[in-house]
Amino acid sequence: MQEIINVSLSHRSNHLISQFYNCLEPLLYDADHENDVFLNQSVDKVNKTVSYTPRALLWDAKLGNGSLGTYQYVSENDHVDSLKREDDKNVLNTAQTVQTHDRIRKSPYQLALDQGNAQLPKLNDDIAQYWSDYSKLIYDPSSFNLLQDWYHDSEHQSNAPNFQNLHQVYFDKYEVGLEQFKERYSNDFFDNNLHLQLEKCDNLQGFNIVTEVDDAWGGFAASLLMELKDELPKVSYFTYAWNKDDVVSLKEPIHSTKTKFQALCNKIRATISLVQESDLFFPIYADSKKSFWQSTGETVLLFDSINSIFHGSRKHSSTDINVRKMSHLTDVLTLGESKRNIVSKLNVDHYTSYSFYERLPYYKNSKGQSSFTFTECEIDRVCHDKATKFHFNTYPWTNSDTVPESHRVCTEAILGVTEKSRDVFKTWEDLVSRYFRYDSDREELKDNLATISQEYEHGFYDDEDSGLDM
Repeated sequence: MQEIINVSLSHRSNHLISQFYNCLEPLLYDADHENDVFLNQSVDKVNKTVSYTPRALLWDAKLGNGSLGTYQYVSENDHVDSLKREDDKNVLNTAQTVQTHDRIRKSPYQLALDQGNAQLPKLNDDIAQYWSDYSKLIYDPSSFNLLQDWYHDSEHQSNAPNFQNLHQVYFDKYEVGLEQFKERYSNDFFDNNLHLQLEKCDNLQGFNIVTEVDDAWGGFAASLLMELKDELPKVSYFTYAWNKDDVVSLKEPIHSTKTKFQALCNKIRATISLVQESDLFFPIYADSKKSFWQSTGETVLLFDSINSIFHGSRKHSSTDINVRKMSHLTDVLTLGESKRNIVSKLNVDHYTSYSFYERLPYYKNSKGQSSFTFTECEIDRVCHDKATKFHFNTYPWTNSDTVPESHRVCTEAILGVTEKSRDVFKTWEDLVSRYFRYDSDREELKDNLATISQEYEHGFYDDEDSGLDM
């Protein structure tokens, strides 16, 4: 068994992880399928039952978990609503209720799940505002981690968490996230919840880190990843980074708004740090025009396809154990060039590319309107042609009713490391040189961006000024 732990940072990321585990749920009924990679198995020898909980560490702001209580499905002792028997009336009469915020009700979908209804309501944006509104699997209490002073904005879910629910100071700066994890959360996280998750692993192969990069979550994730690598240096780290449209992708003036400029600053700093610390880095597009439920329900096709490589049939586990490792996919996509680790080509079937970098313009001295592909691999979920180093055969896509109807087909995914990353980092290097004039880390940022962009150069380029008009 080669376990993988998903570390999810931000409300959007938790939606994606919930969608992923929902898609794994049908596989629990397949005795041949190796479910222990992403799920922790508990055997009840008395009742002769087996239960599974996700190998996951979810980070969110307060109220971000919606109606879900940390111990809701483990113990009812701290839930007044569960006290319905006659001998509990005294407890109800003497209990003192302290209300800190408006109560968040369970969604109709979650209520139907709890009641064991065979017919579940159809999901939409209104009843799937929180990831817990449609999460099918029960998480262990050690999976939940909350920012203590920051609150989720339920009315505007794309907004960064705000301080003390006052809607005045926001969790929207890279430096804030970096400092918050290091100073306030690092020790408790490593000593408690992370430790508990690691104890449930026999042979950990790595972590999936899923995070935003346009706000403070990027700094928070960067700090967490750096300390995690110091603690566990020999396992693999894949980072999936949500990227919203910015002034570059939208071709707007660089200082069109202060907020947009700050988001771009966050993105550049977070991306540099996460790329440097990750074995593979996946820049995913975050569509702000869609709800979290819909956008992550679409993106889960990519996330599930990549991770389908790492678990499969128990019958063939002895023959393909080396292929089903995160380190093997890293070797396939980097070809030994460990610093060329940005997977900028992210395609699934006929759907629009999931790569944010595909939305950015070509750098001025790029050669033509296409990017050279250094390496590419295919994940085949249907046809099952002969498996090769660059062709992975995995199990068929197991659909969930929580995925939008427009994205319930998945036959193949294409991953590639391309020259496009050079365009992105050269553009950012020009932006830093021109607009970060008073930042203390300006020269360090320029050097890092130049170093990363060089890894994705192919052939010769015209030596000319960028002529960046922003």
